[in-house]
Formats: sequence, C-alpha cells, structure tokens
Amino acid sequence: MKVVAILSEKGGAGKTTLAVHLATAAHLEGHSVAILDLDPQGSAYAWAERRTEPPEAQAITPVALPGWLDKLRQADCELVVIDTGRDANNAGYTAAKAADMILIPLRPGGFDFLALGRTLDLCKLAGKLPVVVLNALRPGSRRAEADAVDVLKDLECSVAPFVFHDRADYRHASVAARSAQELDPDGKAAEEAANLFSFVRSRIELAIHPLPAKQKKVAP
Repeated sequence: MKVVAILSEKGGAGKTTLAVHLATAAHLEGHSVAILDLDPQGSAYAWAERRTEPPEAQAITPVALPGWLDKLRQADCELVVIDTGRDANNAGYTAAKAADMILIPLRPGGFDFLALGRTLDLCKLAGKLPVVVLNALRPGSRRAEADAVDVLKDLECSVAPFVFHDRADYRHASVAARSAQELDPDGKAAEEAANLFSFVRSRIELAIHPLPAKQKKVAP
C-alpha cells in the first residue's frame, strides 16, 4: 500500500481538489483507493459522501491515522490519499511521517509563498522532500509559471512537471461531487488530473493494472 499526503499551511491552496482528483484518477485506472480526511472542515469526506462511485473517504483525527492505515493495509487497499487542513500542525506532521510522497499545491502569489515556507519546514521535520504542484494558474500564463519555478528551484522541494490551471471543470466537478475526468474525459482539466496520477504512480512505483471496461468512463 502506498500513501500520498496533500499538505499546505495555506487555506484555499487546492489541497482537496488535488486529493479527490488523484484518488478518482487512481480508481478510474482500476486501483483500490481510499481518502483519509484530516481536515476539520471535512470537504473531501463530504464530497465522497455525495457519490455513488468510489473513492470512499473517512473523516478522522490525526491520532486515528495509524490505525486506519493498518486497517486499509489489511483490506489490500493500494493507495491512500490523505487530505489535510490549513494550519495542520500535528495533523500535517502525522500525515507527512506516514506518507510515501507529499504533494504541496501552490498558487503562485506572495502570501502563498510565505505559507509554503511553513509547509516545507514541516516536511523537513518529518524527513521528507515534497513535490510542489503549481495550481490555479490562468491558462497560457507561461511567465507566471516560469517565475514560480525560478523561485522554487532554490527551496527544499521538487516541482511537478505539470500544472493545474484555473478551469471551470474543477469548480463544476466539486459542485457535482465528480472529478474533471468524470465530467469531461476529453477536457483539459481531465488531462491535468491524468497527468497528476501518472506522475504520482511513477514516483511511488504503483503497479499498473489492466483497465476494466466498466471503469474506462463514468457517465456524469
């Protein structure tokens, strides 16, 4: 079983968007996946509760995380995605320690970079090197992307080789309790979600499954 934690000490960075899209992309590729929601707001849990399709989610406290990971491991779950809240403190550290990979969504703005420093400190304390995912960029904003990558190159992190842009499909998907891949499998947002999963799968060495026909596309 592999564990991916989504961290950021900044509210509104896009943690839940990454968490549900990563988990759903894994499910659509035939993997057994679960979301553990450590955010007191419980947004990922509420999203999953409104669905009839996997992935399933549980809202838990940080102290319950080790027990839930053991339970999911015994149930042969292949991938666990941990969503956390802002100012996660103990929750973020607990998630970071348990993770095989840490993703930090980042909107390229001044306040977000300030919060990034706190998140990187937390990852360093946990002994992990995180991957920053640039999020909510305007489509075509190459200069903003290049500037952000230039700043990040001197920090203790790596940068994902793809970007999540500000797209209507992400907003519509959250309202409908779907993912962008489920709403419009051929859309740009769906492509970004697929890129996210492909990147994560290669980094954590998650096995590739033959794709069941019934999971190739989920009707909206």
